[in-house]
Amino acid sequence: MAHRPRAGLQDELLRLLQPPVRRRADLLSERIAPTLAGIGDSMAGRPADEVLAALDAAIREAGGTPDTAALREFAAQIEAGENPFA
Repeated sequence: MAHRPRAGLQDELLRLLQPPVRRRADLLSERIAPTLAGIGDSMAGRPADEVLAALDAAIREAGGTPDTAALREFAAQIEAGENPFA
C-alpha cells in the first residue's frame, strides 16, 4: 500500500506556494481585475473596437501600460458575449 501524504501537509504546501495576500493586492492586475470584469459584463455583445477602447482606458487610468494585442483578443471574446475576466 502506497504512503499518502497527510492532508494538513498538502494544505500547508499549497499555502506556501501562494504569494502573500498583501503582495498580491499590490499587483496592478489584482487591483484592476474587478474593473475589467465589469467591462466584460457591461459591454458583452458590443463592437470589439468599443470594448478595446474601454479596456485600454481602464488600464491606463490604473497606471498600467496596455498590451494591445492581448486586449484585442479580450475585446473579441467580450464582443462574442464571453467575459474572460469573470
